[in-house]
Amino acid sequence: MCGLIAAFGGVTKEELSFWLKRLKHRGPDGSNIYFNESISMAFNRLAINDPTELGDQPYKFGQYVTMINGEIYNHDYLKEKYQLQYLGQADTNIIGPLFEKLGKEIIHQLDGFYSGVVFNKYSNKLYTLRDYIGKKGLFLVKKGLKVIITSELKAIPSFDSFEVIPKGVCEINLSSGEIKQVQHHSVMFDKPSRSLSDILKEAVIKRLPKDNAPFGVFLSGGLDSSILAYILVELQANSFFYILGDENNSTDFPPAMSLIKNLGISNYRVISLPSKDELPKLIEQVVKTTESYNPSIISNGICTYLLSQAAKNDNLKVVLSGEGADELFGGYKYQEDSDKWKVFRSKLLTDMHFTELRRVDLTCMSNGIEARFPYLDRQIYEFSQALEYGDLYSFYDAMPISKFVLRKEYEHCLSRSIIWRKKISSDVGSGIRSLVVNYLQENYESEKVGLKAIWSKFYTYNHIDNYFHSYPCFDSAIEKRGVSHK
Repeated sequence: MCGLIAAFGGVTKEELSFWLKRLKHRGPDGSNIYFNESISMAFNRLAINDPTELGDQPYKFGQYVTMINGEIYNHDYLKEKYQLQYLGQADTNIIGPLFEKLGKEIIHQLDGFYSGVVFNKYSNKLYTLRDYIGKKGLFLVKKGLKVIITSELKAIPSFDSFEVIPKGVCEINLSSGEIKQVQHHSVMFDKPSRSLSDILKEAVIKRLPKDNAPFGVFLSGGLDSSILAYILVELQANSFFYILGDENNSTDFPPAMSLIKNLGISNYRVISLPSKDELPKLIEQVVKTTESYNPSIISNGICTYLLSQAAKNDNLKVVLSGEGADELFGGYKYQEDSDKWKVFRSKLLTDMHFTELRRVDLTCMSNGIEARFPYLDRQIYEFSQALEYGDLYSFYDAMPISKFVLRKEYEHCLSRSIIWRKKISSDVGSGIRSLVVNYLQENYESEKVGLKAIWSKFYTYNHIDNYFHSYPCFDSAIEKRGVSHK
């Protein structure tokens, strides 16, 4: 939703302003800076809730100065529960007064997605907050004696080292820049009594913009986005649907258009695939945007970049996307009946903050678009963690199928062709991967060699670091991938 920088160790106003400008895409609606003798804090704002000056950050409350990138869905409930008094209607303004009451236990009360900092100007202590899944990036960068916390690495053109700040609550040592995690997220794994459809509908509702403001939906014709479309049509939400591809090159296109027709959706837009002449510049843009040369992050990143660009052109600020359903419900591949599926799912979820969520956040925010993911609601996460093997993996027409519980839940709401459709990644289904792979293999030794060469035009960082190129669960498959799934 926004971009932030907090720095200490002799940072000048000129340096801070320069770094902040490099994050302007994350918050085109305003910029603010806070200084004291210990710390410098700067914020670019994408105004969604309370667009008045009372919603500006850094936000000062008593002894605290806070900057939060994200949204707290239950802020009204928490304000009443804890009898909090603060100015404005912005959801993020709750952090200072709530931290004053709860300290590091705050993350057990917050329902939403967020990353940010809380500075106590009296005790001179600095804390960071990140939600349970790590939807919004947060890094600690060291450059000489300077220590910088930032939403994106590209804000700092050169540095000595960096760390990904852990999820939960951390305390940052203002002398050394050392990160100390002081609170982890806790999640209950009891099987919920409510149905999955009830929980998902509630997750969608809480992510809708206030006052019935229009928002976008990324629609592929696959299971996950089709379920969201069904729910939104049922809610009569003020939604606008975006489809990437065409009938000649995109296997996603026919089912998406069939869904549009079956649900009676009239407010949609088809986004054309890039031409061969447009592709090189587009690849460079997404490599720079994602800070990555991983082939999967780039080809799928081009999809989200083009979709969010279209939403920006329609003057939207918020979109919904189906991210997270595959990780939670075993969608990537059919697993044998063993404990390996649990290990695989756990690793996917642990890594999401620098794989799929990093891809979507950076590509969407480069266009000033906030992407929200109903499937990654904490209640759905808890529901999924209580599932057993047979809930995720089964058979349909003698063929192995994944995400079984999700398919069965909506079996009578959508067509059989969508409910039982096999998983196809967005880059393959749209036709983007074919374009990218063919271009890079024609012009470079291999896809990854080409992407690394492009990446090196923008970044001089130590590219041995896994952050820039790795997708741990799929690295071996990505190295051998072609234009379609094998």
